[in-house]
Amino acid sequence: MLIRHNTALLERAVDLVVKQAAIPTLQAEAAAYDKIARANAFRRMMTGGAIAVAAVGIGFGAALFFGQQHKLPPGIDTTLTEKRDDRIPTTETVPQDRKAERTKAPDPDVTPKPETTTPTPAPKQPDVITADFNKFLTREIDWQGSHWSLVSGHHFNDEHDATWDHAWCYTRRLVNGVDVNADLVNRASPTARPQAPVSPATTLASVGLNDASALELGSKCVWLDKGTFSASDYEAPAGRAEMANKLVAQDGWDAMGFDLPSMPLWNVSFDQCQTQCEGDNRCAAITYDKKHSACFMKGDASVLVKDPDATMAAKQAVAGKLQYSSLVFYKNTVVVGDSYSNVPSAYADCVMACAADQKCLGFNFDSPNKMCSLLDQVNSLSLFKGVASGSKAAGN
Repeated sequence: MLIRHNTALLERAVDLVVKQAAIPTLQAEAAAYDKIARANAFRRMMTGGAIAVAAVGIGFGAALFFGQQHKLPPGIDTTLTEKRDDRIPTTETVPQDRKAERTKAPDPDVTPKPETTTPTPAPKQPDVITADFNKFLTREIDWQGSHWSLVSGHHFNDEHDATWDHAWCYTRRLVNGVDVNADLVNRASPTARPQAPVSPATTLASVGLNDASALELGSKCVWLDKGTFSASDYEAPAGRAEMANKLVAQDGWDAMGFDLPSMPLWNVSFDQCQTQCEGDNRCAAITYDKKHSACFMKGDASVLVKDPDATMAAKQAVAGKLQYSSLVFYKNTVVVGDSYSNVPSAYADCVMACAADQKCLGFNFDSPNKMCSLLDQVNSLSLFKGVASGSKAAGN
């Protein structure tokens, strides 16, 4: 027997359970739809705002454009031209199979215009410029039995100078262990007459030169401008002639030998003796005997010996070559020692011979017989009438 049950209530219960289970899903879908709706609304608002801003910008630009008075670009002819009728007049019969000929416009002028080129600016000079510098030339020569080094200097104000500003030439010699520069020539400019000699006569004499030989040596200097000069091409520096005749005095020293004829001059003062020598081209030096007021003018001078009663003076030409002897002199006294030379001589020549010879340590001069004896060893002193003698101090 088939029994049918009423399941409506059960189905409703099941349906209710299913609907309750679907509530969270429906809530999630509703939230999603709400977010989508909000996003669409925001996008529409932003789009509308952008359109509004664009509209305002377009309107502002149009206002600026139409609010100004516009002009045609230059070069465009604004004159009204008569309208041309390209059609063939109606009074002329034209076959239908022919097309109306139209007037052909002339070809535009296409002649190219010459191009204008902008000159290239000159390169900018560098900020750093070499200034105030010298260039040197050196020449090595053998002259008058000696080797000489001639150095020519040329001064430039800066590196763009076409030539040098002034130049000079000098030589250098080793004198008693000291380097001595002797200035030979000075050129104030490339076109000026050169001046020589430049160094004082005393300096020239110390290196074995005088004014004449310095001029000859200076003519052998080399120059950047290839200039060549003879001794006669030079002019003396201002005041050199006067300075050359001036005497340089040294008290307590006697210049031995080289007396001019008719010497001495008696009863004169030292100033008178000096003036007399400066005015005489033959005189190179003097010795003044203070005890007897006697003036000895000399044609040359080389050896000086100590003498408290004497004052000597020499011109620049010889002052640089003077040798100071350490000889000590005795009267009526003989120096006992070993002699290596005995020759007839004058007293002054005997003194100078011993002073100039390093081997000589003393001398004896026999006044009555005019004999000079040079000694290379000195032992003692002994009284001996008529003999003038001398000995060198220790170490000389």
